[in-house]
Amino acid sequence: MGLFDIFGKKGAESETMPQNDTERWIAATYAAWAVNTGGDWHYFAGAKEKNRQEGASMRTMLRRDWGVTDRASLLDMVSYLTTLYSEGEDCEAEDVASGAWDLCRACQILGMGFVGGYIDRDEMVQRSIEVGRVMQCYYHSWAELYDSYTKGYGDWRSGQGGDTQKDIADREKLCFDLRSQPDGPCCVEWGLALE
Repeated sequence: MGLFDIFGKKGAESETMPQNDTERWIAATYAAWAVNTGGDWHYFAGAKEKNRQEGASMRTMLRRDWGVTDRASLLDMVSYLTTLYSEGEDCEAEDVASGAWDLCRACQILGMGFVGGYIDRDEMVQRSIEVGRVMQCYYHSWAELYDSYTKGYGDWRSGQGGDTQKDIADREKLCFDLRSQPDGPCCVEWGLALE
């Protein structure tokens, strides 16, 4: 598969624009990440286009931040982030309280992998739906999902050093603002049948 096959010349924007409520629901799970990294929450992985530049940027972030260098390592990372929650039986209340941090990031890296050319759109959507259904088992609203996400972010960020409290407060505000916008990412029904 050549680069023109991965990053088509025409209609690139439509490739990253969610086309239905299920796809909009998926993008909403990582809208805070998209905005925080300078992207646009309206698009998969915050990328307005799927082109060489965006693809290279996503591959760089996946390699640097996740150790992901190809399809297999991408899917391994998604499995790593979701296994505890997919099995469900061993998942304690403490894990659920911050688990959206892992689950939302699983959808995020699937979106990044799509823009980066590691997986195609159909696989990204199908695997994201699987993660989304797990989210719907544990959380009952966008507010619950985003609260769990920010708790998980806070737990992670506290171990990173620097201006921790400001970063946590900024992320909490961003998540609150996103879920409160009437036409924002969370205007899609939480209990949507993902298919």
